[in-house]
Amino acid sequence: MDDIKKVDRELYLISRYIFALELYPINYEKEKAKVLEDKTYNPKFKYPKVVFPEKVKSGLTNFDINLLRWNKLYSDKKKELINKIKLREAIGTPAFAPMSYEMFGKPSKELVNKAYSLLNLPVTKISAKYNSISTVKKFLENLLAQGYNWQIREKDLVVGAMTNHVKRVLYVNKNRKFDEVSVKRLIAHEISTHIARAENGRNQRYRLFFMGFPGYLKTEEGLAVYNEDKAGLLPNRVWKHYAGRVVAADLAIKNSFSTVYTELLEFFPKELAWDLTVRVKRGLGDTSRPGAYTKDIVYLQGYYYVKNFIENGGNIKDLYLGRIGVEHIKIAKEMLA
Repeated sequence: MDDIKKVDRELYLISRYIFALELYPINYEKEKAKVLEDKTYNPKFKYPKVVFPEKVKSGLTNFDINLLRWNKLYSDKKKELINKIKLREAIGTPAFAPMSYEMFGKPSKELVNKAYSLLNLPVTKISAKYNSISTVKKFLENLLAQGYNWQIREKDLVVGAMTNHVKRVLYVNKNRKFDEVSVKRLIAHEISTHIARAENGRNQRYRLFFMGFPGYLKTEEGLAVYNEDKAGLLPNRVWKHYAGRVVAADLAIKNSFSTVYTELLEFFPKELAWDLTVRVKRGLGDTSRPGAYTKDIVYLQGYYYVKNFIENGGNIKDLYLGRIGVEHIKIAKEMLA
C-alpha cells in the first residue's frame, strides 16, 4: 500500500507541471481580423515556446510502476501524461494533429450525424442581462452556499468561464455579458460538475482521484453537459454550439481553416464561426493544411456517454467520487474500500 501511495503522490507532483494545456496563439487578434475580413484567408498561428524541465520528462520516462494492484490504471495515467508533454512540444508542427488524435480520437460517423441534426435547430435571440461583475457575484453566492473555498477572478478568456482546480480559482470572462440562463448554466457546468468532482477527488486517499483518472475527460465534460440539460439550461443555441464543435473537428481533420470556417458560416455568425474554427485549428502552425485539435468532441460525445450510463441504471452519484470516468467506477470503489 505504501508503494502505491508513493507512486500516486509522485505522479501527481509531475502532473502539476503539465496541468494547463494552453494552445491559443499569441497573434490571435491579428489573425482573427484577417479572417473576418477575408473568409478565404488561412491564419498562420504563432505560439510561445514550450519548455518542460528535463526532470519532469525523465521522471516520467524512467518512472517504474511495479504495483501488485492497479498497475494498469497508473501505467495508463503515466502514458497520458507523457502524451500531454509530447502534444505540447508538438505545438505548431506537423506532429501536433496526430498526437491529438491519439489522445482524443476522431469523431465517429454516428456522432457527426447527430451533430449535423442539431445544427438546424431554430434559435431565438437573447438579451444579455449580467456583466462580469454581476456574474462573479452570482458565482460567489453559489460557491459559498456549497461550502467551496475557491476564489473568483476576472480574466481575458475566449470562453465564458473556466476552472483551475489546482489553484482553486474560477475564472470569469471579464469582457462578456451573460443572460440569466447562461449564468445558471455555467454554475451547473463549472461549479456543480467541475468544482464538485475536483473537491471530492481532493478529499480521497489517492491523488489520482484529484488529478484525474486516465481518459476521465469524456465523462467530465459529458457530465457537465448532462447537468445543464437535466436542469433545463440548454437552449437550442447552446446545443448548436456543442454540435458545431463536433462538426468543426470533423471538417478540420481533412480541410483547411478557411474551408471549415466557410462551412460553419452556413450555420453561425462570423464571430461564432471563427471561435469554433480556431478551437479545432489551435495548436497548428500553418492552418491551410488539414489537421485538427479534436478535444472539442468530448462535450457532445461525453453527453451521450453519460446519458446512456444513467438511462441504463447507472447512479450519477458514483461519478462524483472524484475526477473519474464512467468506466472507472468499479475500480474507484475498490480503491476506496
